[in-house]
Amino acid sequence: MSAKLLYLAPRGRPDIMTAVSFLCTRVQQPNVEDWEKLSRVLRYLKSTKELDEITQMYSCVDSAHMAHHDLKGHTGGFICFKNGAFAAKSKKQRLNSNSSCEADLIGTGEYLKQITWARNFMIAQGYEMKPTIIFQDNESTIKLINNGRRSSSSKTRHIDNKYFYIHGKIIDGEIKTSFKPTDEMWADGLSKSLQGNRLVLFRNQVLNANIEN
Repeated sequence: MSAKLLYLAPRGRPDIMTAVSFLCTRVQQPNVEDWEKLSRVLRYLKSTKELDEITQMYSCVDSAHMAHHDLKGHTGGFICFKNGAFAAKSKKQRLNSNSSCEADLIGTGEYLKQITWARNFMIAQGYEMKPTIIFQDNESTIKLINNGRRSSSSKTRHIDNKYFYIHGKIIDGEIKTSFKPTDEMWADGLSKSLQGNRLVLFRNQVLNANIEN
C-alpha cells in the first residue's frame, strides 16, 4: 500500500508526500503505530477525494479565422480540472472556413477528440464524470453546437456533417457549452499572439500561476 501511495503522491496528491515519505521508511519493520498512520492517510484521502473537483473537467477552445498565409484558420485548446492545463494543443486547421463562426465550429469539433479521450481515461479509472464544460467566445458557434443542423442558415448549411458530431455529445450529456467573453477566453493564447494583460491571464490560467507581469 505504501508503494501505491508513493506512486500517487507526486502525480496528483502532493499534500500527502511528507506522510508517505515517512511511511516508506517503515515498510521493513512496521509496528501498530505505523499501521495506524497508514490508515489515517487512507482515511484522509477518502474524505478529500472530491477536493479538487476531479470529476468536473473544463475545456477552452478558440480559433483564429484566416490566420495563415493560405487563409486557413488556427485552433488552440486546453483541458483542465480547475486551474492549470494537463493537455493543450495549438494547430493549423486543415481546411479553409468562410467565417469565424465556422472556424470555431471546425476547431471545437477537431479538439473534441482530445476531450473525449481525456474523459474516457478518467471514466476508466473509476470516476463518475460530470458533463465536460467547453468554453466558447462565439455565441453563434454555441448555437450550432447545441442545436446542430437546426441552427444552420444559408451561411452554415454547407459545413461538413462530421463537425456536428459534437452535437451528439450534447444530446448524450457528455459535454455542455458555456459562453466566455473574448477578453476572458483562456485559450486565446493558443490560437493567436497575445500581449499585455491578456497574455498574463492566459499564462496564469494555463500554468496555474499568479504572476502579475
